[in-house]
Amino acid sequence: MKHIIFQFTYIGILATSATGFEKDEVSARWKPLNELAKKAVSSAKIPGGSVCVVEKGSVVFNQSYGVLNDKTTKLWQSSTPVLIASITKPITATLVAVLVEQKKLSFDDPISKYIPEYSKLKLIDGSAVRSPTIAECLSHTSGFPGGNMGDLPRNSPILKADQAEVAKLIAKRGLVAKPGKRFAYTFRGYAAVARCIEVATGRRFAEQLNEKLLKPLGMAETSFFPGLEVLKRHPRYSQRIAGSSKEEVKSAISNFRAKLDRFVSSSGGLVSTSNDLVKFLRLHSLRGKANDKQLISSNVISRLYQKPPGSREYGLGFKLFGDETVGHGGASGTSAIVNLKHDRVVVILTQAGSKNARPLTGGGRRLALEILSK
Repeated sequence: MKHIIFQFTYIGILATSATGFEKDEVSARWKPLNELAKKAVSSAKIPGGSVCVVEKGSVVFNQSYGVLNDKTTKLWQSSTPVLIASITKPITATLVAVLVEQKKLSFDDPISKYIPEYSKLKLIDGSAVRSPTIAECLSHTSGFPGGNMGDLPRNSPILKADQAEVAKLIAKRGLVAKPGKRFAYTFRGYAAVARCIEVATGRRFAEQLNEKLLKPLGMAETSFFPGLEVLKRHPRYSQRIAGSSKEEVKSAISNFRAKLDRFVSSSGGLVSTSNDLVKFLRLHSLRGKANDKQLISSNVISRLYQKPPGSREYGLGFKLFGDETVGHGGASGTSAIVNLKHDRVVVILTQAGSKNARPLTGGGRRLALEILSK
């Protein structure tokens, strides 16, 4: 029997799709962005992708390009689900804001309030050091060593542990700097925060995210646990499913879910779509309001865009691009930004990897904002 392995890490013909709510005709205003995207995807490094621009709730540009992967002729669609990688970080930070609003926790709570092992942290020289706060973990100023989960060796115990065990293992490793003094981009703080959420609420992190944020926003295709219908449209897994029996697919999904029942990556594990990410980003441009309800008060949500001491151009879960523009990119080749002042959203999705996708994600983001500003 053939074995299908589902593991959400990114992978690295030009055809423009005009299905869903993509626009058949590109106006003169948006032709430069359309040409940039077509040129980027026509390179061998980006099989396919999509660009969506929304201004004040109206879709002003939404085009898809190329194919799902280099082994298929299936076109990339506006509804294609992808691993969004580190765009998971601002979503996790926004869940924290929801729980702060509900007085379940505070941005300034020390991690040790929820995980006792963090009251005994040490620096690499062996000296005692205070616990980082939730805010310091979200802003990468926690003092933990830098690095992504993908950088860990295959035999790392972290890769075999559950949510609670991962948080404890991270504490055992200790800090390389005093909290609040140095920026080091790392998954470790987010893993600690995910466990704090579980302790504070008595619920699994993924359950809280779904109940408190994804459902209220109508983000129905955003999940750590994508089902079969989503996987059939995924750039990587659609090809594997197409050549497998129903029994093989069912077994693979069951094994995949069993693994995720133990640990989900609050820093990079979500699968989502362009449409769902627009809904998420507009929660921020509308200052915490969704579907005519104030999900998060403006003073709480604005904390996410403030640069804390020791940070670089980074707030709590959000990169700060200047001119009230915030967002994040992902190592899978994704970018999602929002201009808070003018309610402008740009979502660019590929699965080509951040380096390969940069002409589209970076160049497209800058050009879209430039066009919108005119």
